[in-house]
Amino acid sequence: MLFQPPVNGDISNPDRPYVNPNPANGIEGSIPPAEAIEQPMREIVHAITYFLGTPEIPLPASGEDLQQLRKAIQQAVADGMVNGLFRDISATLAAGFWTTPVAATVADGDVSFNTALGNRFTLTATEALTITAPDPMPAGGSARLELTIDGTGNYSIDFGAGFRVNHGQISSEPNAVNLIHMEFSGALIDVHITQRAEA
Repeated sequence: MLFQPPVNGDISNPDRPYVNPNPANGIEGSIPPAEAIEQPMREIVHAITYFLGTPEIPLPASGEDLQQLRKAIQQAVADGMVNGLFRDISATLAAGFWTTPVAATVADGDVSFNTALGNRFTLTATEALTITAPDPMPAGGSARLELTIDGTGNYSIDFGAGFRVNHGQISSEPNAVNLIHMEFSGALIDVHITQRAEA
């Protein structure tokens, strides 16, 4: 954003100041250009929507909340202290985890999940499934797939190439809820499976 001088006054000086009118001394008050009003508002709104939402889902500015700029600055400082990640990824990572689960995708019985969208996934099994490794494979980190079996159940649930199940097994009983924990090493996915107790 550039400094926008008044449209009157010493127009040869691009850095001319704004002055109040003083009729007794023959001083005309400054007349602000439209940009002087519009541009600061747009800068503030952009900061609010960027830092209080996410790059993918900006948060709309609100006419009722007059604390949004302060909150945006506070969030920007917090984001900048999280391992220097700033806004490269979703702001929910500031807490160390994703807060919004992402639905896994099923095509021809193959389950896939896009690790660029998050690391918490959900899926309800209504048929036999094969869980496939993401492509590209993350170099590291963890993810979880919450796999719920529908009321019919007893489906074959398998893992494709790239998985190594270290603990547990999938329950395909009707209404079972499987928590499939995955650790990525760049070439292999170590799997630990538990079931939700109330399932």
